[in-house]
Amino acid sequence: MTKNRLKEMLTMICISYTIISLGTTLFDRLFYDGRDDFSSLLFKFICTTIAVSILYTHPLLERLSPLAMIVLQYVGAMLLVFLTIWISSFFEKLYANSYIGAFRSFTILYIIGAIAYYVGLHLDVRKQNRLLEEIQSSQNKLL
Repeated sequence: MTKNRLKEMLTMICISYTIISLGTTLFDRLFYDGRDDFSSLLFKFICTTIAVSILYTHPLLERLSPLAMIVLQYVGAMLLVFLTIWISSFFEKLYANSYIGAFRSFTILYIIGAIAYYVGLHLDVRKQNRLLEEIQSSQNKLL
């Protein structure tokens, strides 16, 4: 991974975490009068880091079909989230439906993030293709 790609990934982690934290906090305050404790915020950060890092592995999986790549990324991310929950169970008491709740919450946000990521990637590829066509047409004019 190049230095610029790593910077971009870390920026996306920070932006995504901020949006997710503010959104879920606002949602909890409006509908559940909930309050985030440190472990909840830490779990959100870990899940955000997992999701963004997994999405940024797509260049390593490009030889797979797009559907297989997306499914493999999601399964890998979900396994890491479940591993995080399992590890946290040694340090704090979990709710009875912790895994199901995390599955639902993570899946919804992951799908939204994956759509945003792949739409952005598609737009970048289209832009690069357009630039490549312009360069090729200008070289043909010179010949």
